[in-house]
Amino acid sequence: MKQLFAAALLLGGLASQPSAAEIGCDPPTSMICTDAQLRALKDDLDARADLIAEAPMHQAFRSELEAANTEWEAAIDDCAAAANAAFCYRRRLEQRIAVLDLLKRLFAGPHLPVSAVKACTARGEPASACYEGLFAAADTVYAIAARAFETSLAAVNIQTPTAPDAASEASSAEEAFRTWRTAECKALSQSPMIEQGEAGGLLACQIQLTWKELATLAELLGRKPHWSERVLAYAPRFRACFDRGRDEDVDLRIIDVFSGDAGEIIRLMGSRGRYDCSAVEATVSSFLPAQSRSARPGEAEAIFVPVQGSRPPEAVLAAPGGRKADCYETQAIIAAEARLSGWIAVSHCD
Repeated sequence: MKQLFAAALLLGGLASQPSAAEIGCDPPTSMICTDAQLRALKDDLDARADLIAEAPMHQAFRSELEAANTEWEAAIDDCAAAANAAFCYRRRLEQRIAVLDLLKRLFAGPHLPVSAVKACTARGEPASACYEGLFAAADTVYAIAARAFETSLAAVNIQTPTAPDAASEASSAEEAFRTWRTAECKALSQSPMIEQGEAGGLLACQIQLTWKELATLAELLGRKPHWSERVLAYAPRFRACFDRGRDEDVDLRIIDVFSGDAGEIIRLMGSRGRYDCSAVEATVSSFLPAQSRSARPGEAEAIFVPVQGSRPPEAVLAAPGGRKADCYETQAIIAAEARLSGWIAVSHCD
């Protein structure tokens, strides 16, 4: 069934037209541009919208995203007439930022966290608010994806042979998945194998099932592997950059790989600052301090930490300039031919 679903996607091809998530500063949204807090949220939203515009995704999905953005723009325009306009604008902007954060992670970032519980613990937010925010964003993004592929309702039901009977009576892919998700989490909550009162409860379970479904759909919707998922391919260049950089700094780790004017750039963080390295196979052509003091959007969402003596990766992640170590989940990586070993650490935090 997945092959059938994927074949249907090929009929439409991939597209990269800009997303219409950005908003202007003309009335009725002028308060967004005059209020400092709202303006900062708007700038955050615009930066995420730019990343989504550049991300590879199927035209069917992008069309649904455009429709969702149109609905959102109408909703934010309504804030001008709200009793507390500033609160309304802030809430709408924060909700949309959460949606674009998830879209960015799906299509332009490393893989999603496995555990909603660990994600909320790492972020340090009040637990209930964190779960509610993650769930709302995941459900909204799932709805956009499901509507793009309404013709393949069965694709939702193949996830498990124990999908509830009610799912087969659903009138849409959205409804089928939500029915199955609710039933599945209720069944898991009653299982003797699950500790009662487990952190996150039903909501965390539903977030994780939705993340898992979205990860599958994103591969069919045009997502390309993130650099953190291709360490073995990058290994010779990573090794060369580390060897060159040790003359400049200590506690070096790779925090991003991106396209520059002169080709692909490997960005490293050390105890003294950030560096940009260009390499072809095992030969470094350039190793310089990063020109921009500002981090790129998505920078350090994934980090490659090389083995450094007997130090655990957490010690390097927590080195100056980094985030707190408990923001990350780590996976060991070994590239024998390039004599490179270490860990990929993927962030749970914003």
